[in-house]
Amino acid sequence: MKRLAAVAAVVTLVLAPAAAWEANAQIHERIYPAPKTPLSLSGLPPAAALITVVTADGLTLQGVEAAPRDGKPTFLIFHGNGSSAANSAAWLAPLIAEGYGVVAAEYREYSGNPGRASEKGLAADADAFFDRAKQVAGAGPLIVVGHSLGGGVAFGLASRRKLDGLVTIGTFTRLSAMAPAIARPLLTDRYDNKGAIASLDEPLFLIHGDADPVVPYAHGEALRAEAVAARREGALFTVRGAGHGPGATTLAMVLKAIVLRIEGGKSTPAVLPASVVPAPF
Repeated sequence: MKRLAAVAAVVTLVLAPAAAWEANAQIHERIYPAPKTPLSLSGLPPAAALITVVTADGLTLQGVEAAPRDGKPTFLIFHGNGSSAANSAAWLAPLIAEGYGVVAAEYREYSGNPGRASEKGLAADADAFFDRAKQVAGAGPLIVVGHSLGGGVAFGLASRRKLDGLVTIGTFTRLSAMAPAIARPLLTDRYDNKGAIASLDEPLFLIHGDADPVVPYAHGEALRAEAVAARREGALFTVRGAGHGPGATTLAMVLKAIVLRIEGGKSTPAVLPASVVPAPF
């Protein structure tokens, strides 16, 4: 997600077709700065494995997964725009070590996968990985997590599928809010996360660092306000001093507190770091 803010630099909109094509290409590269290195298990927990899924439009995509143990819930995670499934699995390594299941989705155009990224394409990718994650989770809870741009992918998935819980980390209100007005006419993808809240039928949990330099904390507050207005169930977890995502240990503690909330209804999470301030809604 680090380069998403750089969409603001693409402001030269002229009438020449070649220039318009170039502007679109630049915007695409800034929204989807896909790493090209193929996925690897290097540095990941021993339980992690490479998997493949096939999308509805016929693409075969690699991802990473670790099966749950002892009836633990499974997390399906969608990464930010400049990251990878391997990074997601590494971020959730403390949970994998405790026996939680993790399915780290990878997108088309990313990490050696075929295809070209777009909101529609990533939606097809999300559906394919959701089907895989349901198999991995079995009868246990499946909680969907989206970081940054991945939060938009997760919101979209929630509009099509029933989730046990939706968690976003450092996610924006809508993609257009991350670009200057002059660049917005060229945005073909919307990721209208704020607009998606009214139709949610699962608990929503927002995690946002109050020092986020990429997606300002005000976006998290705006999503919470929309959730309150729509009478959704969930909470905003403010991570004091955190940037565009909390550290792995802090994130693991927050996600475990969310699991307790989902499994126990309105019960208060038992353990949270001192830096994390929950605001239920």
